[in-house]
Amino acid sequence: MVMSPQPWTAGGVVLKASVLKAVEDEALAGYARDEEACGYLKGPADEPLLCDEHVRMDNIANKLHAIDPERYFRTARTFFDFNGKRFSDAVEKGASAGRPVKVLYHSHLDAGAYFSPTDAAMMSGGEPPAEEGGQIVLGPGPAFPLAFLVTSVRGGSGEGRPEEAPRIAEHRLFVWDGAAFVASTFSVVD
Repeated sequence: MVMSPQPWTAGGVVLKASVLKAVEDEALAGYARDEEACGYLKGPADEPLLCDEHVRMDNIANKLHAIDPERYFRTARTFFDFNGKRFSDAVEKGASAGRPVKVLYHSHLDAGAYFSPTDAAMMSGGEPPAEEGGQIVLGPGPAFPLAFLVTSVRGGSGEGRPEEAPRIAEHRLFVWDGAAFVASTFSVVD
């Protein structure tokens, strides 16, 4: 599906505090399940930068890994995937209902809030690596007009440190600039 650019694809997204809290809660729950969390954020079409609704999606990476561990060599701890048909349907339904999907989010476990090469390949319609550390191929760009939020969850123990409760370390928003995913800005409102 090719859709025209929307204001939120340039960044500057405004998240309701309750929506960011829902993302954080899901990221922490994903950490407890040892998997990246994922979902999307919606908002009113007449307020194009505002996201006021959170929708969780199931990360199916472990299922894919169990079916074909050579092709899907990563588990849900370091990879996320979701039912593409359900997501496409949500994007279409949201657009027609005046509540478009604006942001796709996922979490990273014990890693920073960055857009990984695998994230970039997958979200641009390119080719992810065939093996750990392998080359990626960027595609022509996202299939849908979206911004992308990555949430870092850190926890566990380290050398000489006691066990820590998982915590949200940071959030970063990324947008497609026509050639690559670049960091952008977002704000939070009550």
